[in-house]
Amino acid sequence: LVAVSYAALNSSMWQRLPHQKALQLLNDLCFPEHCPICAEGKTSCPRFVCESFVSKTFASSMTQEETFPWFDLTAAQLRESPFSQLLEGSESVRSHLARLYQGAFGDWSTEPRGLVSTSTSLTSAAVEPAVMEDQRTSLSTTASEMSSEDLEETTDNDSKSS
Repeated sequence: LVAVSYAALNSSMWQRLPHQKALQLLNDLCFPEHCPICAEGKTSCPRFVCESFVSKTFASSMTQEETFPWFDLTAAQLRESPFSQLLEGSESVRSHLARLYQGAFGDWSTEPRGLVSTSTSLTSAAVEPAVMEDQRTSLSTTASEMSSEDLEETTDNDSKSS
């Protein structure tokens, strides 16, 4: 999520969008106007501000028309950043982004299903090894189920076309 967010800001920089416009687009995307989470709780959605992505010192030096700087996506993922600190420190932001992700799959329910607990660090969340093993097993089974005739036919067609 950190890399995707900073990549979006990098894209806005290439398009020469002023940082305030980039923030507006991110806020519109991540915190929609008719948010079912906030409608239910009769609250307002959180909003990203410049300091959500850059230091307060850097943000205070930016002019209105200035774009966000270019972000090193590897460094953003490996080091603590203003955005990773925001994610760690704001249950509201985590909840909204998790529900937005769920909503992308057509589920805007109020009960989180299959989500990382809000008390669990987002950076420590991982896929269970058993799930990965099942996926690898099914892939290798699929490959081993191919008959030798299929492989010979492919080889014959390749040699004929040469």
